[in-house]
Amino acid sequence: MLQFSPEVRNAMLDAAETATGTSPILEIRTGAPPANTAAVATGTILCSMNLPADWMAAASGGQKNISGTWQDASADATGTAGHFRIRQGSTCHAQGTVGVDLSLTTTVNASINTNVLTFTSTTGVANGALVTGTGIPAGTVVLSFTSTTVNLSDAITSAITSGSTITFSGDMSINTLSIVTGQQVSVNVYTLVAPNA
Repeated sequence: MLQFSPEVRNAMLDAAETATGTSPILEIRTGAPPANTAAVATGTILCSMNLPADWMAAASGGQKNISGTWQDASADATGTAGHFRIRQGSTCHAQGTVGVDLSLTTTVNASINTNVLTFTSTTGVANGALVTGTGIPAGTVVLSFTSTTVNLSDAITSAITSGSTITFSGDMSINTLSIVTGQQVSVNVYTLVAPNA
């Protein structure tokens, strides 16, 4: 399997910010993302924000996080947030799902190399949601779920005991999905992870 050093992975991520340019526009929109970044934008723009000139922190350990404050003091429209687009002029450079962090507690021990976790309820979980927690590999997402179990895209790297907290979120985590015109909207987490550690 092809693997990259931390230095190469960090360079990939920093190059993505450079290619996008300084102070891009972030749009939070309703519905699912278009088929790709070149496709025509879809959904209603609920809010847009001018991101800082240096909008992402320097990559470290194959990850890159937001820099500065990502916030719109007054949303443009009312609706349920579904996806985001980051653009420079008319060119969309990144898009993905938005969500709010949902923390659930496991109810069954999970052995190393399994990709199934069990909870009392999975209400609020969505396919494609980013999954984080001890033992969960970076970049793991929800493949499918039932009322009590979640199937992960990647096998866990260390055993997870009953009572452990697992967090689910969109590609970008914001403070609320139910947006009302005039309310403040802020981004809590947006992390880029380079592949093939």
